[in-house]
Amino acid sequence: MAAIRPCSGKTADWKAVEDALILKDREIGIETTETGKVLIRMGDGKNKFFDLPIIVNNAKYDEDLKTIEGYMEKVNKFSNTMTESSNAANKAATTANAAAQTATAAATACEGIVDGLNTMVDTVTKKSCVLSVEDGILTIREA
Repeated sequence: MAAIRPCSGKTADWKAVEDALILKDREIGIETTETGKVLIRMGDGKNKFFDLPIIVNNAKYDEDLKTIEGYMEKVNKFSNTMTESSNAANKAATTANAAAQTATAAATACEGIVDGLNTMVDTVTKKSCVLSVEDGILTIREA
């Protein structure tokens, strides 16, 4: 296999030799435009440089990169929205859990009422007392 060095130059350099220089088969030609873009063509041993197809064009790369960056921005926005939604759901679940605990405590208190009992704490002695009605008489006794 023969070693083939890539040929490179500015667009004006390539135009200066376009009729005299034919790239060999698989020989690489690198053109740098006045705007700084890089175009790469591969020789076929018969066609002039500007008749060869461009195989690498960093202008296309820049365009594709902008498209990809736009997609990544959408992905990041979606990710942030999902994170916010997840946080809101967790907060709602915590609130619901607290409400369930409060409801359970209320239900437990109601069970005593259903049984005809009313339990309370004496504010001075801190003892639990039961309020009840026995034979029409209101009674308070220590639980």
